[in-house]
Amino acid sequence: MNLKNLFWFSLLCFCVWCAAALIYFSVGGFYTDAPGLLFTVFSIPGQLALFMLGLFILALPWRFIGPRAAFWAAVVWGTVFTLFFALDIFVYTQYRFHISMAMLELFFGPAGREIFVFPASTYVLAGAGVLALAGVVWGLAALARKVTWGKKAVCVAAAVLLVCELGYNGVYAWGKFMQVPSVLAQVSYLPWANPLSANRRLRKMGFEPKTEPYSLPKAGALNYPLAPLSCDNKTKPNILIILLDAWRGDSFTPEVMPHTYRHAQNALYFSNHLAGGNATEAGVFSLFYSLPHSYWDVFSGQRVPPVLISRLQADGYQLGIFASSRLNSPEFNQNVFASVPNLRLSSRGETKVERDLDMQKDFTAFIKGINKKQPFFGFLFYDSAHGQEYPKDGAVFTPTAPTMNYLLLTKNTDPTPYMNNYKNSVYFIDGLLKQTFDLLKEEGLEKNTIVVLTGDHGQEINDTRNNFWGHNSNFAKWQTHVPMLVWWPGKAGKTLDYRTSHYDVVPTLVQDALACTNPAEDYSLGQNLFDASPRPFSLISSYTKKAVREGDKISVIDNYGYLENYDENYQKTETGVSPQALSAALKTFSKFYK
Repeated sequence: MNLKNLFWFSLLCFCVWCAAALIYFSVGGFYTDAPGLLFTVFSIPGQLALFMLGLFILALPWRFIGPRAAFWAAVVWGTVFTLFFALDIFVYTQYRFHISMAMLELFFGPAGREIFVFPASTYVLAGAGVLALAGVVWGLAALARKVTWGKKAVCVAAAVLLVCELGYNGVYAWGKFMQVPSVLAQVSYLPWANPLSANRRLRKMGFEPKTEPYSLPKAGALNYPLAPLSCDNKTKPNILIILLDAWRGDSFTPEVMPHTYRHAQNALYFSNHLAGGNATEAGVFSLFYSLPHSYWDVFSGQRVPPVLISRLQADGYQLGIFASSRLNSPEFNQNVFASVPNLRLSSRGETKVERDLDMQKDFTAFIKGINKKQPFFGFLFYDSAHGQEYPKDGAVFTPTAPTMNYLLLTKNTDPTPYMNNYKNSVYFIDGLLKQTFDLLKEEGLEKNTIVVLTGDHGQEINDTRNNFWGHNSNFAKWQTHVPMLVWWPGKAGKTLDYRTSHYDVVPTLVQDALACTNPAEDYSLGQNLFDASPRPFSLISSYTKKAVREGDKISVIDNYGYLENYDENYQKTETGVSPQALSAALKTFSKFYK
């Protein structure tokens, strides 16, 4: 087998993979609008051309041994690649995520037989399937050796593939910038897809996305909620959700937050609470949807709001959504608040402190201007703690450090000055929270308003002495434990020590505040906050990893290749969560798809 034969063999395998790739789209849903269809046409060959290139490169060295070695190397590698696609299609249809080394480690590891239970006949059929695939690949290799087309044909084919690759990345970059639902919804269909984005560069060049929304094509991929909600909300209490970006679980103290701590004497304090992520996207998404971050792309692509927001709108709530940082980065305007008209996307100010103050001002105006006879839903998202910012004269805790330069930090850096910066920023927010609580009281809303106060995720300040500063780097308690306080009219304040998580907030509000009778399983992975029965497991996500937590054991599934086990202090352990918990967690990733 010469180089041209090897190219044609790789191309023939590529064509087979492209045909098989249609299964991904049949599962995820086809989009027939012009942008969606164009992206489908380009994304299949554009993404799979990279696998074709990998096959060619892996088989190429064997050509220097001899034509026969190259032929059998091509057959072996072609079988491996084709088998990968067959297995990945099976995994995707079952769980809606793609195969990785972590999945293979789970399958072939000691717990594999407990997580993946198949009858003996399945293994017989699988073995026969592998032999059949090998036979098909051998046939393609034999066919490729007979192809006599020369360099001109190779150049033409390569040029077509290059056009597809450019089209794939170009259409996605445009769709990402313009927030085209049918483009964004398809990006996760194919394995290991990571097309290029050009948002920052396009904005620097002076381009701005269109402001009017795109029409929403129907793909039918989601089955959310599993059943229509049945509700009879007669009392209609006001609801206010307050988030502090990067709020550490141990920062809720009378020294750091004196006003909130004093006000919390009447609150239900859930002292063992976990966020749904160690970063903002996953933390906010899990709080409002009660679903893991793995659903982000499909909900964003189809602009499906959470049932909580939908029910509030159906019940006639006045909505006041206020965030210090932008709500279109991450794109919460495409999912959580997709159905909110005239959404306030950003706050004014050069610093986080200025933007927090601007948000507070606008929220105050909203509360003073609402119809007091009609219920309201409010959302406040403070950001100063995320950047450890506070007013120049607000250094209550000293010594402090200059602005954090991550390039100069090491695991031996003393965290005390940076911790003091963080405490000062939370202390500043505490003053704003006092204004919020005072405002509710002054406007006569305190006795009929449910207030939920928590964080989107935690914040590590070299707590493990492993040079972790910030979040989205591990699933230790400093990045995942957040305070959770609930002021609920008619409920006396007390401390509740059992494990709860962000996934429990929506079921509580939907059932107890909005009077919906559906079981939480219809729209959620959580359970009522006031239900003390043990949670079988908790899911925590980052941008690239998923963690399953059972008790204090944490098993981390890395999208790029590993399964690792830790305790909540980020110490590696030999054993992780139980196979039963892993199996149940994997099934949640496909629960709300048709």
